[in-house]
This record gives sequence, structure tokens and C-alpha cells, in this order.
Amino acid sequence: MPALFFPRRYPPLLRVAAFVLLSIAVAIFSEKHPDLQGWSGNLTYPVHWIDMQVAENWGALHQYLQDRSELLAENAQLREKLKVMEPQLLENAILHNENRQLLALLDSFPQPPGKMAVARVIAENFSPGSQLITVNLGSHNGVQVGQPVLAAGGVAGQVIHVAEFSAQIALVSDLDSSIPAQLAGTNIPLLVNGKGHIHTLSVPFQSRNTPLKTGDHLVTSGLGGRFPPGLPIGTISGVVHNGDEPFAQISVRPSVSLGQLSTVLILLKNLPPLRHGKP
Repeated sequence: MPALFFPRRYPPLLRVAAFVLLSIAVAIFSEKHPDLQGWSGNLTYPVHWIDMQVAENWGALHQYLQDRSELLAENAQLREKLKVMEPQLLENAILHNENRQLLALLDSFPQPPGKMAVARVIAENFSPGSQLITVNLGSHNGVQVGQPVLAAGGVAGQVIHVAEFSAQIALVSDLDSSIPAQLAGTNIPLLVNGKGHIHTLSVPFQSRNTPLKTGDHLVTSGLGGRFPPGLPIGTISGVVHNGDEPFAQISVRPSVSLGQLSTVLILLKNLPPLRHGKP
């Protein structure tokens, strides 16, 4: 590497002496010219400014990294707390929903139609045509095949299979479901059948000039002794008079929200065995 001020051939002592003389000359010159100090200060100011900026930026970066580390630690703690609380929150939501449905059940049946048991829905099967739910009560609790099942709003279905601690219920929307009914406030006998869809039921065998109309309410008739009379089944949502068909096409909207059941009431009665879907 080449020498900065002197070639390497000059001895070190001579180079030191030259720097000493240069220093003395600068000192004498500074005494005679005071403005030289201000000039040197101006010359070195950018260096000092850059140094201060580096120091400030370094301090800000250090604070940012420290704050970020604290935020990450706090976020990890919150995540752990959420993992612990999430099952509790889910359980609270389920209990809240069950309490809401229980209150709705009490409002729907201020006069209980018989001895009832409250059951929780533990499984659903809404495959095409088959509309089934499973509850947590069985023969051990007095549940029998054929017993009516109610929910907030009215009739939900009836028991079709019973195990010791569970039971399967066919909803009124099941394809094999058929309930004796009547127009509310009259004695006109009707049937309300399931169509395999939780939002729609039907009334079969009504002539094209049927008096039934949209908005009419249908209730159980009590025929056959399966369902107590007067329980809401649904509301007629459409009547189609097709000139080429002997019967009108009547759609019924169920009184019960069949797709949102979490709690139901089972009417505990001793009934003869029921063939699936035939009350």
C-alpha cells in the first residue's frame, strides 16, 4: 500500500519531525487567523450531524425492536388465553342458545299438552328425503316409538327409533311423515306431509277449488290419538291451481325452524308401536 504523505524511503524519525513542524505551523497560523477555528467548525459540522442522526436512528431502532418484542410476547400470551377460553365461550354460546329455545318452548306451550321431557339434539341427518335428528334421551328416560316431538313454534316430528339412552326422531319434513291436521278454527280434516325439505311441507288430495288459501294456519286434529289436537304445524305459503291436475298443489311453511333445533320436548305417552312415518 503506498504511503499517505511520505514515501517509505524516508525514515520514521524524519516523518515524525515533519508532522510536529506541521502542527506548530497550524497552531501559529490559527493564532494569527482566529477565523480558522470557525471555518474548521463549519467543515466538521456535517460529520457531527451525521453522527447525531445515526445515534438517534439507532436509538429509535432499538426502541422499535424492544416494543415489537414486547408485542409479540403479549400476542403469544393472548393466544394462549384464547385457547383456554375458546371452549368456555363455545359452551356459553351453546347454553345461551339452549336457554333461548327453552324460553321459546315455554312461550309456545303455556298449557302443557301432557307429561313432557326436555331433550337435547345430539345429531342431525338432513340427507335428501330423510330428515332425522337424534336426541340424548331413550328408553331409560321413558321415550317410546311414536311419541310426538315438539319444539318452539309447534310440532317438530315423532320418535321412530329408541335406544337405551338415545332416540331418533323423524321431522315433519321427512318424506315418510304424515300428520292428521285441520284448518285452525274449523273441523276440515287434512293431512300434512313432508317433502324431504326442512322449509316446505305439503297438503295432498285437495281439489282444485279448495277453500284453502295462502296465510291459513294448520294445526293437529287429534285424529288417531297420536298428537293432541290444536298444536301448530305450519302456515300455507302457496296454493297453485293447475287446470291439468285434479288436485291443487299446496305448500306449507313449518311453524318450527327445523334446521335450527338444539332442544325439543318429547310427549311421554304409552303408545302402540308405530310404523315409520305413519301416525
